[in-house]
Amino acid sequence: MKKTFKSKIDLLLLLPVLAILVGVGVYVILNGIIAGEIAVGLILLFVLYTCWDTFYVFTNDNKLKIKSGFFYNREIYIKSIKKITPTRNRKASPALSPDRLEICYNRYGRVVVSPNNKSEFIRELKEVNPRIRIEEKR
Repeated sequence: MKKTFKSKIDLLLLLPVLAILVGVGVYVILNGIIAGEIAVGLILLFVLYTCWDTFYVFTNDNKLKIKSGFFYNREIYIKSIKKITPTRNRKASPALSPDRLEICYNRYGRVVVSPNNKSEFIRELKEVNPRIRIEEKR
């Protein structure tokens, strides 16, 4: 059953960050600030790595593995998921788009994700746990 969903990436969130990095990068290169060049390069690599390494995996043992770079790595038993609610909440989370799903699990657990294909993602979850409530957009 192992299936992977990449995070949807919203270019409106990513482009301003990249524009600032390019602007600062040009400034530090033109002024010969070596430490600045290294810092901008490392930050750019980190942003690109996070975009590449944010995904959600359905494991063979009925867990949902959520990974975002080296900051976030969690596994949730799909049977523990209570409800899924579409949200545009911008709180920090392993989601690279404002088009998000809030997953409520166990008693107080919550995580916000942004899979590329939300309907297929939800369908895969409901195959394992048909008791998951899908709430309407807030």
